[in-house]
Amino acid sequence: MTFSFLNSIHDIDSLIDNVVEAKEVLIHRKFTWRIMNREILIKFGEIFLKGENRRKFEIALLENIKKRINKFGDFKIKQMGAVYSICGENVENLMDEISKIFGISSFSLSWSVEKNLEAIKEACKNEFDNVNASSFKVEAKRSDKKFYLNSAQICNEIGDFISNKYNLRVDVHNPDVILKIEIKNSAYVYCHNNKGLGGLPVGTSGLGTVLISGGIDSPVASFMMAKRGLRLNAVHYSTPPYTSARSVDKVKRILDVVSRYSGKIKFFNVNFCDIQKKIKTLCAEELTTIISRRFMYKIAQIICTNEKSSCLITGESLGQVASQTVGAINCTSHDVDIPIFRPLIGMDKEEITKIAKKIGTFDISIENFEDCCSLFSPKNPKINPILKFVEGDEKKLGDMKQMINDAIDNSEVSEIGD
Repeated sequence: MTFSFLNSIHDIDSLIDNVVEAKEVLIHRKFTWRIMNREILIKFGEIFLKGENRRKFEIALLENIKKRINKFGDFKIKQMGAVYSICGENVENLMDEISKIFGISSFSLSWSVEKNLEAIKEACKNEFDNVNASSFKVEAKRSDKKFYLNSAQICNEIGDFISNKYNLRVDVHNPDVILKIEIKNSAYVYCHNNKGLGGLPVGTSGLGTVLISGGIDSPVASFMMAKRGLRLNAVHYSTPPYTSARSVDKVKRILDVVSRYSGKIKFFNVNFCDIQKKIKTLCAEELTTIISRRFMYKIAQIICTNEKSSCLITGESLGQVASQTVGAINCTSHDVDIPIFRPLIGMDKEEITKIAKKIGTFDISIENFEDCCSLFSPKNPKINPILKFVEGDEKKLGDMKQMINDAIDNSEVSEIGD
């Protein structure tokens, strides 16, 4: 009887052990399945400081993200406070696209798991299996205050786990890698935090019109004002047959690169040939560049009015060329009634070139094609022109209003970018 009773106890113990083992296997499988979920965490930058208008900027950023990623597949976007999360199949393929969206301060490809320490450890293991480092640091942020460990306890638990498993040294001051853990609606684990472009979502500041050439400067100016939330139109001046179709194609290719950051750009290619020939024939040679640029501004302002664009953008840098001195800038823009933004005005060529290389326009800009400004440039331009003399010389041209309207009517209009 006693022996039979003991056997029964042994059988019960064995059964309990089997149940526990089976449960652990199921839990492990569940965790393993869960950590295969990859999500991109997107954090806001300046938007976070917008107070009562913040929601407007968040919605604009969300719409801009959707426009960029929809062509790559079906992805779900959710908001968690000042963070957007993107999930879906092959979500890692979106990283390059996310890097070109204004309004994002940082973004990370993370593992998303249940809010459980063992699941988090599995995610950390997945992350560190691909990390080459000798030291590390854990940073934890517990947005969900109901989670049973606080931030310091998470750091201690995970720090011990990583240190023991991979024989790595903890270095809180200068680690080779920082492991980040965020407890939100799920637990998110990642090592690589990518810096975003910052700025404001495109469209939140309205519409601007850039005077675009084939050079290095104006594409950078376009990029910088798109970063401040402007959608872009672009006006280019060509002088066929003195400038070829290839020079216009070069500008379009530059704008195609800019559009990867700014979104779709409406492009106006203005035939400036008749105006420029008349200026060269009738006006003082040293003033031809200044007078030509005055016409460019006047034409662009009318296009702005027609398109409900609120400002002009130029790539001028103070003192870089003769037409960009204080006196020349005053003369060229004197008759313009809308704001003119010159984001490069205090930058030197090296600084501008660095940005051009970063955004991908530089190699196209240095291709050797003619443009209307260089073809009709005087040998000895007036460096500090006086407005009343420029206006007096300009009167030799006759009916300037008709010349401007004809140029606008003969413009070619197209759209560039997705």
